[in-house]
Order: sequence, then C-alpha cells, then structure tokens
Amino acid sequence: MNTALCDAARPTRAVRKVRDKSPITVVQVEIALVGLAASQSAVFIGGNESEENVPLWDKVIELAGGKGVAKFGIFGTASSDPEGSAAYYIDMLINVYGAASATYIPITETSNNADDPAMVDLVRQQTAFFFGGGDQLRILNAIRPAGRETLVLTAMKEMVKAGAMVGGTSAGAACLSDTVMITGGSSYDGLIYGAFSGGPNSNNAGDLSYDEHGGLGFLAGWVPDTHFSERGREARLIRLLQDSRYRDIGTPWGFGLDEDMALVVTDLYTRPVGKVIGTSGGVFIADVTNTIVTPSTTTNYEGVSAHYLTQDDTIDLTTGNVTFASWKTPLKGNEQYANAEISNDILSSKRSRSWASAAAQFFDNQLDDTVTHFSFEKNPTFEVSFNRLSGAGYRGPLPNDPLTFVVSHENLQVGIRESIAV
Repeated sequence: MNTALCDAARPTRAVRKVRDKSPITVVQVEIALVGLAASQSAVFIGGNESEENVPLWDKVIELAGGKGVAKFGIFGTASSDPEGSAAYYIDMLINVYGAASATYIPITETSNNADDPAMVDLVRQQTAFFFGGGDQLRILNAIRPAGRETLVLTAMKEMVKAGAMVGGTSAGAACLSDTVMITGGSSYDGLIYGAFSGGPNSNNAGDLSYDEHGGLGFLAGWVPDTHFSERGREARLIRLLQDSRYRDIGTPWGFGLDEDMALVVTDLYTRPVGKVIGTSGGVFIADVTNTIVTPSTTTNYEGVSAHYLTQDDTIDLTTGNVTFASWKTPLKGNEQYANAEISNDILSSKRSRSWASAAAQFFDNQLDDTVTHFSFEKNPTFEVSFNRLSGAGYRGPLPNDPLTFVVSHENLQVGIRESIAV
C-alpha cells in the first residue's frame, strides 16, 4: 500500500443516516446537467482538507449543480475502509453543505464490478463524482486496471463531458489526469536514483515511482501531486517529470497541491483554466520544457521553471500562463527583507514548507537575485539554486483576512545538482 499519499485520519463523529429516495432517470440528469452554471469541471485537493474550508466546499457544491440540486457519487475506493471513507463525505456534503444527495459507489479494488450495468446506472444518476484519499493504485486497479477503461469510467467521462463535476483529494486527486501517475517516493531518493515505472517499491518506500498506464484521464497533459509543500515534494515532481516526459503519456508539466488547498479546473475539454482556492498554502507549478540536463550519476539540472500560486490566482492549462489575483501587487520595490536567506534543509519532508517558505522569502528580498540552498541529507548533499532574474513575485492581504498576507511568484529558475562545497 502506498501510504505516502494517504489522507490523515478523518475526525471521528457520528454520521447521520441519510438517503435520497427520489428516483431520477438518465434523461432527467442529462437535462439538468445542460442547465448547470458550471460545466466540465474538476477539483483537485491536496489532502488533509478541512470541513471548515467553506469557500472550497461551496465551490464543489456549486460546480455539482448547487445546493438542493447536486447529486454526488462518492468513491471510497482508495481507502482500506471504502464505505467508512465515503460516509464522511456523504454526511458532510448533505448535512453541512446542502447537497441534494450523496451516494456511496460500492466499487473497490476487489469487487470486480466496474463493468456491472447496475454500477453504470448508479453513476449516471449523479451530477458529480468525488474520490477520497488513500492509495491511488486501488482506484486504478478497480476502475482502470492495467490501462483498460471500464464501463463505469466511460460513463463518468460521458457525464463530465455533459457538464458533471469530478473531484478528489490526496490519492483521489493524484489519479485524475491522463499522464503518468505518481505512486510514491521522496525528493532526496528521487534525485539520487531517478524515477521508476511499475509502481511503488515495497522494499523501499523512498523510491520515486509512477504508474506508466496513467490515471483516469479527466485532465490532459499535467501530472498532479498532493500533500506537497508539507512533505517537501518539489524535487520529486521535477525529477519525475524529466524522467518520464518522453514516454507516450509523459509531459513536461506538473502541479503540486498543498494540504487544504484546491485547484479548480473549468472547461476541461475546451480551454481548461485552473483557479486556486484556499488560504493555508498554494499550488506549485513545475515546467521542465527547457531544462538543461548535464550527464550525472544522480541529478544535474538547470533551467527548471517554477511558479507558486495562492488564493484566486489562475493558470491557463493549455499554455501554462499564470495570472495573479487583482488584489495582489508586485513585490519589486516593496520587499521586506534585505537579503535572501539560505536553507540547509531545502528538501525536507519533515520540516513543513521548507522550499515554499524559502522561495517566498527569496522574492521578498531586496538585494539577492540568486541564492543557493542545501539539503540536510549528506553523501551526497544536493544544492538547489534559485534565480529570479526572469521572474516576479506578488503579495497581497487575503480579502477576508486583511492582516494575513500571501506571496505568489512566477518564473523562478531552479537548478539542482550535487554540492561540491567542502
């Protein structure tokens, strides 16, 4: 089991028994979907999401059709307790956020029923689908085994194209794209050994691994990762993108979702645009299109391009162009610090937000346009260089919390190599 992407344990509480007893036909659903305000949408959540994240869950309800209308199909497939996982979301979506219904879709890794007409009919009765956290390989084994699209997955895609929403958290977000799918590993081990296809290594959880068959296929051209800044996953995403980019379903683009943060993607099949929701962190964007790779026994990269988006920032997922929220202003000329600070634990998976904090402070310094950070790990020690000469930082107070400021940035140029410092 891949525990690296598992959600934290859900808070224990009594789950109210709820049922939607009103019958609904496929035709009625399709008519309802045509009238939805939002269409062809996906919500990627970074895991450990709070029930009190009202803007996030209100948006999920809105995209599913609105309060009193939204009908959710809940997949607990990734969890070791699928029904228990689903029960949490069923209770919250109905009794806290006003969904018309939320129904457990009883498809698991061992149920062998993803081609069952009864499951297809159940799927077609929903206006939205949500995948909980756990192990993303369980989802693939159940719904897209060895790259084969089951009837349930086909039905979900048809519904999303008709206007339904699909979303997930943690493992449930990591599986939603059509690219190679991250299945585990750490930044440090990834930089030493590279990325391996075939799924996780049960003998070494640190090995950076991916499934070469790809995810469920709702979003094209992007590799998602989760629990991102909190677990220091920047370098692992960069290395995976570079190692897999020339595969049939490889890509130079990926995004990493911090916990309790979401990237809400609309117009999935026309011109997808992602908007960031949440205030606890942000969304990291990696682009290895122009990366220069120097032959090395480990990693030696220059020219990785990175962005970090926070509340209300958007990204065009066709071009990669970012737009910062109108309430943020350029940092240049308004920096708070004289110099950039050096991190000696830049790859940390235990010191939450080590890379993200260093990058924010770097753009908020007056004098230094370059800085080099170091890994805490030795033999080898890696150095990570930041260059902002072609980049820009933006800062602003949160609209609902004017005493809290967030920093976004674009076009941070990153280099990663073994350190030769004595």
